[in-house]
Amino acid sequence: MGKLFDTFSISRFGDAVGFLKDYQSRYDIIFMDIKMPGMDGMSAAEQLRRVDPATMLIFVTSMVQYAVQGYEVSAFDFIVKPINSTAFTMKMKRAMRALKLSRGSELTLNVNGVTHVLPTSVIQYIEVMNHSLTYHTERGIFSVRGKLAAVEQNLPAEAFFRCSISYLINLRYVTQFTGEQVCVAGEWLRVSRSKKRELATAVAAYLGRGG
Repeated sequence: MGKLFDTFSISRFGDAVGFLKDYQSRYDIIFMDIKMPGMDGMSAAEQLRRVDPATMLIFVTSMVQYAVQGYEVSAFDFIVKPINSTAFTMKMKRAMRALKLSRGSELTLNVNGVTHVLPTSVIQYIEVMNHSLTYHTERGIFSVRGKLAAVEQNLPAEAFFRCSISYLINLRYVTQFTGEQVCVAGEWLRVSRSKKRELATAVAAYLGRGG
């Protein structure tokens, strides 16, 4: 048999409070139980999403009734106890495929003579105003001249969505959306009337693409 996964570095926490204290977004996948001492997993996930809307979250639990509620905190998947190796392997393969997809490629920006090479995965959304493009990213905000339509063609279509004439969003950072707005990395952005149904379809496709 071939090698299933890469080498992993694992951090373990005894409770949610210890995990969330001085939290920094440095993990690829977070596995979280629902039933924990002190703060329960769903409350911990809600707090996590306030500071980190993007990191992949997988619940490990016997409390399957929380599956629907898990979508409210952008849970990628559930692993149901008792865990068997076949189910775990299948879900890990799906998670790894989704991670590779979300990391995407790289984009080069020239800002005031300085070249910045950004993985597309760190771009939260791009805003256009008067021929100026503003890139909102995990690494800061960058402004350059350009057209949003041209940038859109160079970004992975499965991960980025044009929700209005002004915004191109990374679906990885979507945490909530209504008929009129979408929350991307904690910021509420306008959704065009003609894009409402397309947005729901795009989010559902993005979440399910790992399978």
